[in-house]
Amino acid sequence: MDAKNKQQKLSLGVILILIAAALSSLGQLAWKFGADGTGSYAIVLYAVGFLAAGAGMFFMMAAFRYGEVSILQPMMSLGFALSIVLGALFLNESITWYKLLGTGFIIAGSILLGIEGNEETI
Repeated sequence: MDAKNKQQKLSLGVILILIAAALSSLGQLAWKFGADGTGSYAIVLYAVGFLAAGAGMFFMMAAFRYGEVSILQPMMSLGFALSIVLGALFLNESITWYKLLGTGFIIAGSILLGIEGNEETI
């Protein structure tokens, strides 16, 4: 496989894993709203959460077809960063300096893995 084709496959894998992380975070947000709700409203939110999380798992499995697990799986942690943002936007959770620092490390690690994925192996 030539380098350009390998890079295209990895890029597709990264896009799919980012979609997976976003769907996972949205599913968790729906579960949180479901936990706070009652009756059929809560059941619908749980179902939406399971559908979103299930779709996220589907996209994650698809991503593994196009890239290395050692690069893509840690990128799923970007979902944690998204969860912090969603928590602040929809749940009125505070964003502290510790959360910002931790999120910065998550994003930096994902960037480093993306760069490492572009390197040629020895």
